[in-house]
Amino acid sequence: MTFLANLINKFKQLSDWFSTKKSDATLEVTAITKRFKLLEEARKLGELGLPSFHSKAITATEQEVVRYIEGVREQIQIQTLADLDRMERVIHDSQVHAFDLKPDILSADFERKALIIFNEQNAWLEKLGAIANRRLKELERFRDQHRLERDAIYPDGTGLFFRYALLVLLVTFEGVFNAAFFAEGLSTGLLGGFLYAVTLASVNVLTAFVLGKTAVRWVFHIQPVIKTLGLLALGTALGFIGCMALAIGHLRAAILVESANPTQDAWLALVSNPLGLNDLVAWVLFLVTIGFGLASLIDGLFVDDLYPGYGAVTRREKQATDEFEEEFEDVRASLEEVKQENIDALDDEILRAKQFAFRFRQQMEDKKAIFQSWMQKLNESEVALYATLRIFRAENSRYRKDALRPAYFDTLPALRAISIEKPDMAEYEQMHTHLQERIKLLEDSLPVRREKIYNLFDRHVQQLNFIKRTPALHKKDAD
Repeated sequence: MTFLANLINKFKQLSDWFSTKKSDATLEVTAITKRFKLLEEARKLGELGLPSFHSKAITATEQEVVRYIEGVREQIQIQTLADLDRMERVIHDSQVHAFDLKPDILSADFERKALIIFNEQNAWLEKLGAIANRRLKELERFRDQHRLERDAIYPDGTGLFFRYALLVLLVTFEGVFNAAFFAEGLSTGLLGGFLYAVTLASVNVLTAFVLGKTAVRWVFHIQPVIKTLGLLALGTALGFIGCMALAIGHLRAAILVESANPTQDAWLALVSNPLGLNDLVAWVLFLVTIGFGLASLIDGLFVDDLYPGYGAVTRREKQATDEFEEEFEDVRASLEEVKQENIDALDDEILRAKQFAFRFRQQMEDKKAIFQSWMQKLNESEVALYATLRIFRAENSRYRKDALRPAYFDTLPALRAISIEKPDMAEYEQMHTHLQERIKLLEDSLPVRREKIYNLFDRHVQQLNFIKRTPALHKKDAD
């Protein structure tokens, strides 16, 4: 009954082992010895003289160890087959999504993107180019007609802002300077004087500026009739400035005598006796007004090129040319960007191909390693069986009183045969070799492929240069 109870207990232990997690299975000799209490069982059986000298069958404990190791081997086999199947799927997926080496695809991609850029911008470029050509021819005709060999001289940007700022400063300075003189005879004091002064200064300065900016510059025209009109305009401007200076002087004189209607009295004095200023301050006002008027006249002249119309036609040509060149550079920059993207893509293509080849080789090595691990585990299982049974039998022999060692102790039970077919890697090796050859061809063709993209880029840039075929623009570029 005791033997039967022990046998039932052993079967229960074996059943519990099969229900344990995979991580509990081990081929470690010490762990197996401890798990099945081999030393204790060997001593008990040895003290009882079991197994008998004539016994040919291994003990139940040894059978448990054999079944355990066989179970571990089966688990390892199942796991190995699963790992091999997983790696096979990984390799298969890699082949399905294999890196496709297409030597001409990037060149075709550049050509396609370049054509898109041209289709979108070509009509607009042609229009801007035609406008720029017309404006340039207009400028050349203007120069020929007016016998101009110099470039137009006019303030631009900051300089133009300075000219108009100077105009405002002239008005302000004249108003501030004259305010104190007008304030002497006004009940409103300095504020009233400033209002009188600013109003008169604005009329003086702005009128002189406008005349200088428009009509007076006709003095520099080559046609006698227009030059005569310019001289008349100059005389008019100087006469106006002089009249304004005298009027301001007479107005101050009328204000000083506390006239009931100073502007009317000043006008009558100006008409009847223009130079009848009998006050030193009035003459100072006269000279100040003349000075600010002349400064405004000169400022108006130099706000543009001195020759009438030359600055305007030059600016139109410059604006049209700048618009075309800006658009031209935008298109060129877009082509340059697409070209660089494709040049970089050539290197990236080789890099990605090498990375794919490396991953493919690593997957092959992983599959080999799985099988090698399986073979090693089989060897370990044989060693574990030999070592654990040797420990059990040595301990049993030491505690036997009859000193008769069973004959079967000199043999080992055979483990249930299991095997896994060695993976055939020949096809994969051939595929990897073929991939390496393709990568080598890709690297060897890299200079030619780069040159092809550069040639395509140069061809499209030459198409962009159509506007420079005109002699006028050639001349402009040469300048």
